[in-house]
This record gives sequence, structure tokens and C-alpha cells, in this order.
Amino acid sequence: MFGPAQEVTRIGLLVPASNAVMEVEFYRSLPGDITVHTSHIHRSNQNLSPQALTEMAENARDTALSLVAAQPALIVYGHTASSYLGGPAGDADIAQKVGAAAGVPVMTAAGAVVSCLKSIGARRIWVAAPYPLSTTQTAADFLTAHGFEVRSVDCLGIDHSPDLKHVAPQTTYDLGLRAAAHGGADALFMSGTGVRTLAVVGPLEQALGKPVITANLAALWGALDRLGRVDQFQFGESRLLEWQRAAQ
Repeated sequence: MFGPAQEVTRIGLLVPASNAVMEVEFYRSLPGDITVHTSHIHRSNQNLSPQALTEMAENARDTALSLVAAQPALIVYGHTASSYLGGPAGDADIAQKVGAAAGVPVMTAAGAVVSCLKSIGARRIWVAAPYPLSTTQTAADFLTAHGFEVRSVDCLGIDHSPDLKHVAPQTTYDLGLRAAAHGGADALFMSGTGVRTLAVVGPLEQALGKPVITANLAALWGALDRLGRVDQFQFGESRLLEWQRAAQ
């Protein structure tokens, strides 16, 4: 009557307790036979201070254990700001510790951003983020440490994590245009997994004529790449697969 059961692949997602966006953008973009299962990481301080970001990364290990019973094929650590804080080595350490605790392969959104930018042949980057300038600068420093040239840094100055989900798409779009107004670059990177970007990427790419990579876009692409399903990538009106073919 029902036919054979469809095999389902599960992605585990670790995000801050205040993040109500990344999971939504994933399940609106994933193929029907890939599901996302989210656990939220608690931290006592919701500001984007170094202490709060360190607590976030430390609490991720225990939170990951709540995903084990869902039997995910992969866990995505969806908090770029805490990955930036320790640089490339700190980002790799987060993935290693969370993976060791959960016994599941782990990738970070920040690591996926680096791979995604490289996949389109980008070298010079505009950087935009919703954070305060000091936190946004850690994103620029992270990319610089990975060999990219950062041509501009622009931000919204939001320091309270729960406020990120209330940023209007128009505000994000305008931020991207401001960041891209300073010197030539190969691509725009927009950080922040807690900010909605699904509807913004296509209009920004059309306005700029350049690739636009957001944290959630890169993490989704990275997860599908790990699962061998990258040919089914879609994220709003993103032209990522076209940009990648052009770079080959």
C-alpha cells in the first residue's frame, strides 16, 4: 500500500539557544530525504563577548550528546563567532572535541565558509556581519589567516544574540551593499548563522554581479558536500553552483 520505506539521511545541528533561523533555512533548502535535527546550546551570557563565546564552544560538547540518539550522519556546529575567536586552530579544536564527544563526524559553519569561498576561486573578500565591529574583525582575521585578502569590513553593531533573528532582510541587503562599496573583491561574505539570508542572497548577487556567500548557505553546501549530495544544493536564488562551474 505504501511502498518501500524511503531511506532518510539526518543532519544534526548545534546552534545557540537564541538561534531561531539556521534550522529554518536548512529545512527550507534541503532535499526531502535529508532531515535536520537541532539542539540548542545554552550559555549564561547572551552578549557577543569573548567570555560568552568561549562558554558557547565549551558547552557544545555536552549539547552534542543530545543528538546522538537521532543517529545523524553528520553534525554541523552552527556558530561562526565562537569559531573565529580561536582562529583556524580553535575552529578545528571545536570540531574535534564535539566529534569525540558525540562519536559523529563534525563540521563547523566557519570551516564550510572557507571551503565554499575557495570553491568559487575567491581570493579578495568583502566581509559583512551583524555583530559589533570587534567581533566582525575576528571574522576578517579568520579569513585572513586562511589566506584571503579582506577588502572591507562592515557591520550592524548588534551585541545581544537574541536580537539577531529580528534583523529585517532589507537591513541585511543594505549591509551587503555597503560592504561591497569599498574596493574590488571577488565575493561578499555575510557572517551570522542567526540572521535570515535565504531571501537576500539572490538579490544581492544580481545587484553586485558577484557571488554572495552567507554562513548558513556555506554550512548547508558543506553538509551536502560531506554527504555526497552537493548536486542538490539550493539556497534561495543563490547561483553558487554556477559560480563554482565558472571557477573550474
